Amino acid sequence: MRTILRNMICLLLLTMGWVACNDDDDNIEVGVRPINPVRVSEITGHNDHWGDYTLKIQYVNDKLENMSRYDKNGRRKGGLSVTKEQGVITYAVNDYVYNVDADSIARLDLWLKEKYGTGNYSLEDSIPVIARTLYKVDVTLDEESMVTQQVFSYYIPKTDFGLGDDFDNTYTLDYKETFIYEYGEGTSIVNVRSFYDTFVPDDAKNYETRTLYKYEYVYDGKRIVTNRIYQVNKHSELSWDLINERGYTYSGGSLISVKGDGYLLEKNYSDTRTLSLNLNGEMTSCALDEYGFLVKSDNGKGEVINVTYEPGNGNFYHLYRLDREQEGFPVTK
Repeated sequence: MRTILRNMICLLLLTMGWVACNDDDDNIEVGVRPINPVRVSEITGHNDHWGDYTLKIQYVNDKLENMSRYDKNGRRKGGLSVTKEQGVITYAVNDYVYNVDADSIARLDLWLKEKYGTGNYSLEDSIPVIARTLYKVDVTLDEESMVTQQVFSYYIPKTDFGLGDDFDNTYTLDYKETFIYEYGEGTSIVNVRSFYDTFVPDDAKNYETRTLYKYEYVYDGKRIVTNRIYQVNKHSELSWDLINERGYTYSGGSLISVKGDGYLLEKNYSDTRTLSLNLNGEMTSCALDEYGFLVKSDNGKGEVINVTYEPGNGNFYHLYRLDREQEGFPVTK
């Protein structure tokens, strides 16, 4: 379930940063987030958790403010809550789930049918719902509004909410990923410290396991040439073991591959607006707009994403890992 949920979020919801596909601009320094001519305003697609969906995204003063999810019938099924406190912005992607059990819904359906007659009422509109968080990001900013830390929390819905006294529709915290950023010149990231924490059910305060990583980016001028990945030594938290070293290959000014021990990220272009992204043998086809931003993504497994843009700048990059672009994944703002 953990892998399915993570892949779903990575591929569909946060298309902007996780499996997005836009061409590289030779004139943009790695890590610098320019003022963009357009920003994502709507995403439509399909996945196993949501089925057919539409995400409508809204900004206030160029800042992400709201996102609503609708099903194929136009019913609002989820949303985004944004809270701000002491330099931390929290974005929570929520599902709206029934807040009564299946037996209560059946009784309600029978009562409405007897009162109004078949076809004269909407059961869907009569069932109370509650927001449950599926995915959350806590973003810490410094005094210059630079992102210094991101904490990603992933939750799992129960396969069966139960009945009567056993009814429980809460989502369980599965794991967290924390990323702490160190910058070099400009806004280029040179080091990332990462914590991967797993949790036992019903204990969201104490992690069960913790793994520590460090990502080091080596530059030649403005280009990244190597990404070294370390894991903390099991016998000493003061020392690190190198577990992967990934080399970057460019062609005509554009990054075309990142290769390491057992790792491959490769971009194969059919033309300037069409390419396939190969991540360790998993292929995703992409179509781009005139700015090099993603307009369509298809992983060949029934998950297709279509992206619509509007004029304006935005900060949607808060919702995905900040150094994803430096890992070699093109991003959409």
